[in-house]
Amino acid sequence: MNVRSLYAAVRVDDSAVVGEHCVLGYPKEDRIRGEQLKPGSVLVGEPVAIGARCVIGNHVVIHEGVRVSNDCVIDDRVRVGYNSSIGDRTRIAYGAYLCDRVSIGEDACVAGFVCDGTRIGDRSTVMGELVHEYSQPHKGWWEVDEEPPVIDVDSVVGYGARVVGAVRIGPRSYVAAGAVVTKDVPPEHVATGVNVHTPADRWTGRKLQDLLRHWMSARGR
Repeated sequence: MNVRSLYAAVRVDDSAVVGEHCVLGYPKEDRIRGEQLKPGSVLVGEPVAIGARCVIGNHVVIHEGVRVSNDCVIDDRVRVGYNSSIGDRTRIAYGAYLCDRVSIGEDACVAGFVCDGTRIGDRSTVMGELVHEYSQPHKGWWEVDEEPPVIDVDSVVGYGARVVGAVRIGPRSYVAAGAVVTKDVPPEHVATGVNVHTPADRWTGRKLQDLLRHWMSARGR
């Protein structure tokens, strides 16, 4: 079977740049399986759209139904799963793995692993892992659709941090590098260790003071 016959249509703006050895419009697994079982029966997949002035690096895989807005950068060796959307001026950093149906706002920066259905707000930075609880491994891979994390606007998930399950990281909150989060982080808090949440106005660490002052001045944006 020639899988390329199942690729979705791709619309790339004339001003966008696409690097070497990229795959755009790769089909969903269920469409591949359908074609294997009954050749010629599978419908055309949802198109991919790459906006104006985007830069797509090398060895990038973008699945069907993905929408990349204007002025985005997708670094080398990134995977973007089907029906995901990426807002204006967002950067997806080297080697990031975005699962399916991920929604990322504008002016964000995302690296690491992002599980199915995750929502990441405007101006947020994610350098850690956003994962499902994976509490029902006895069921089939496609039988379970767990609730994903939500990262609100102006928030940070530091390098090596892990946000697990259907938790929300509130606006203007900071998850420190290496932290583990399994409970909601309220707005304007700093999360450290395992579910240790400190209000931003009580945080005494010097390194975050400039960022916290910036966030406080930008309230209501």
